[in-house]
Amino acid sequence: MTPERFKSLLAGYHSGTLTVAEKQQLIALLHDSQYRDQLESLFTEDLSTDDVLHAADDVSQVTAGKEELDMVYERIKLQTEEEESEVIGFRPYARWAAAAMVFISLAFGAYYLNSKYNKSVLPLEFAGQKGEYIKPGGNKAVLTLSDGSHITLDDVANGEIAKESGVQITKTADGRLLYTLRQGLSHVKVGYNTIATPKGGQYRIALPDGTMVWLNAASSLKYPSAFTGRERKVELTGEAYFEVAKNKQMPFRVKTQQQEVEVLGTHFNINAYDDEHGVRTTLIEGSVKVTLPSSKSAILKPGDQSEVVTDIKVSQVDASAVIDWKQGLFWFNDESIYSIMRQFSRWYNIEVEYRGDVSNIRFGGQVSRMKNLSQVLRIMELTKSIQFKVEGNKIIVMPYHEQNIK
Repeated sequence: MTPERFKSLLAGYHSGTLTVAEKQQLIALLHDSQYRDQLESLFTEDLSTDDVLHAADDVSQVTAGKEELDMVYERIKLQTEEEESEVIGFRPYARWAAAAMVFISLAFGAYYLNSKYNKSVLPLEFAGQKGEYIKPGGNKAVLTLSDGSHITLDDVANGEIAKESGVQITKTADGRLLYTLRQGLSHVKVGYNTIATPKGGQYRIALPDGTMVWLNAASSLKYPSAFTGRERKVELTGEAYFEVAKNKQMPFRVKTQQQEVEVLGTHFNINAYDDEHGVRTTLIEGSVKVTLPSSKSAILKPGDQSEVVTDIKVSQVDASAVIDWKQGLFWFNDESIYSIMRQFSRWYNIEVEYRGDVSNIRFGGQVSRMKNLSQVLRIMELTKSIQFKVEGNKIIVMPYHEQNIK
């Protein structure tokens, strides 16, 4: 395809004259790095400003450049999907998965442009300063040592931060907490440490046995400074992903309020937030045994997810999607707006209020956890099924009403 034809498709998209087939052709082209580079070149040369799109006038402080470039792709893709389906929102989720077309991805997260010409796609209202963004979380946690002292990990410098009887505790440059047993010691006095992430925080820790743990927002993990005896036992609240170091002679156990998980060496995720419906354990690799206080148990195989409310229910899931959070993504699989907003509340440290009936609104797809919340909400609002209003640190969730669009 000639550069002129490609530019013509972009201009046709902007003017609203493309057919669905032409939009699909444009999407296919934008999957090709050659045409992505050509689109980037158009931005760089400032040729696209008048011919293709106009930046939003009523969203102050928006950043031009790559985010605008990404948004062109995202809007074309999303609008084409809407025209192909009579379903409002991102349902049916199975079709999205089969077509590998998600409503927003890590590579193409963005915000809405063209508000001068398309007011209906910018309903997001800020009660405070225009363009005010609620930023995503990051590596934040507090470590409590066995003597009761606290270390705010995001405030301390890299390097050794503490010592516990024979154990060196180090903060690494890549944002991990590392426990190392000092060589030559035959006996270590064991104390218990707790690492806790706030809302808007996450952290990665290497336990004394080499087990890696990714701790999600608003979560905590209690563990010994050294593993001795016949088992390795830790206690979890919230959510964590574990890659357990193999040791057949010393099983690894994770205790939550409602269950205990036993492993020898495996990869799995536990979601045990108090505000979620039950505790979900998802197995990625190996084998785990989930046991209730009643002694009832279930053995999971890779791809299995157990859900514990009063009993154990086991089903097959897309296990890789469950742990997308540790890769910097939210994954929504035909998920209710309530579930989605609980995740946003923990990661963005926000309060959520509901006005009106939104109980039937569900979404599917994935979105980067590194995006400002306002960017994500605007993407969701394009479905014309949901609206949001931002009042300081509170997000008000409402069903979509055309008359409320300014």
